[in-house]
Amino acid sequence: MKILMNRIKQYFIAKPYNVVILGIALLITVTNIEHRAWNKNKVIEWDIKSYYAYLPAVFIYNDINLNFRKENIEKFGELVWPINTPTGKQAIITTMGMSVLYSPFFLMAHAYALISDYEADGYTAPYRFALVFSALFYLLLGLLALKKVLLRYFNKWVTAFTILTVVVGTNLFYYSSYEAAMSHSYNFALISWFLLLTIKWYENPGSVKRIMLLGFLAGFITLVRPTNIIILIVFFLWGVDSLNAFKERFLYFLKKFHLVAIMALLFIIAWLPQFIYWKYISGMIFFFSYGELEGSFFWHNPQIFNILLSYKKGWFVYTPLMLIAFLGIFLLPWKLKRAFLPILVFKVLNIYILSCWWSWWFGGGFGLRAFVDSYALMAIPFASVVATVLEQRKFIKLPALMLLSVLIWFSYFQTKQYIMGAIHYWWMNKEAYWETFLKRRPTERYWQLITIPDYDLARKGIYVAIDPPSKKKVEQPKQDTLDINQIFIEND
Repeated sequence: MKILMNRIKQYFIAKPYNVVILGIALLITVTNIEHRAWNKNKVIEWDIKSYYAYLPAVFIYNDINLNFRKENIEKFGELVWPINTPTGKQAIITTMGMSVLYSPFFLMAHAYALISDYEADGYTAPYRFALVFSALFYLLLGLLALKKVLLRYFNKWVTAFTILTVVVGTNLFYYSSYEAAMSHSYNFALISWFLLLTIKWYENPGSVKRIMLLGFLAGFITLVRPTNIIILIVFFLWGVDSLNAFKERFLYFLKKFHLVAIMALLFIIAWLPQFIYWKYISGMIFFFSYGELEGSFFWHNPQIFNILLSYKKGWFVYTPLMLIAFLGIFLLPWKLKRAFLPILVFKVLNIYILSCWWSWWFGGGFGLRAFVDSYALMAIPFASVVATVLEQRKFIKLPALMLLSVLIWFSYFQTKQYIMGAIHYWWMNKEAYWETFLKRRPTERYWQLITIPDYDLARKGIYVAIDPPSKKKVEQPKQDTLDINQIFIEND
């Protein structure tokens, strides 16, 4: 036993980042099993209904027109939310990127359902179970890429602490467990790999194989969330640290335009199935499926303060460690100059674009969830802050590390508050926030303080808070005790 413990200790000292990744995997697995969302019909809901709809439509019902929904509206009416198209057909609202990522796990679940007592309809417990754990798979895949990125520029301890913070100290943890099938942990993984491949490409510029991978991956990232097309900025600006370097980069790609063309071609190939689907279902190659829902951007009215600092959903309020990461961007000219311009330009555009969406709070969810996708990029400036702290004398270093550790705990605690209802999924304001500050459960007064946005005005770019229809306390579900024999028992 002593020998085993010594070996574990030696491994931790040698590769602490791997121990952190393993610990994250165990924490999320335990959280998933305790929560058992697949037994509560809590997985395929809200946006996920649309992300997922392609799979049962194609593989089970062989009906991309969604006629199976019309034929059994009682069963599928609330499971599939299509919109009408100019051709009279019904279309799935979201693009198919998430369905592609779900597909290996969906197929395994379908095979299991066919040989078990579960109905193989695409919506029973095995399918929901598969979606939950698919998020963990992609998260770990992303962390492996992020580890490789960080180890290029920082030591093993900075890398380990940064990985721990990016997951447990942010809402990435929530979107890898409690609402695992949302798109954010998946796009986090894709962007992590895009970042790693970008760095590798500039280590060996001119590689056609890598430029093809980067083009396809960029296309797929936007197929999951179209606004993430700005990830291309990171590729084209990586390593640009002066005006002369910018000119040289521009002339390089002008001279090697065939590389840009190859990248663009693979980008389009990633989108080709979507274009074919849109053409068939709507008669148009490009179809803005959110149009019927009156969703739009108000480019002249960005809600930058609200998206960053409001009590409703402010990124820095509900994920305070990302404020440190954001400030860390301005350390990069001294710590990692090649990363400064691409990350700064990406983040400024990212904030602006998201703040212009009519529903800048992005519906229900914990914190400003749309920012989770870019946490792989934000890990670099955060690591630069940690590296700078570790270079200081003890009287500075120790308090700073304690502050970072307290913020990790605080972020994790806020996640638990959200689960218990002490942070509302979209009705928060200043008074409600401070009423439940550091309280695990909501108080009676909290329910009298919450307000909701006026959605009719919000769709016009006007933001006014009003009282909800009813301010009666909503009972929060109690945590179930774990019975290992009930992992797959349905509770629909």
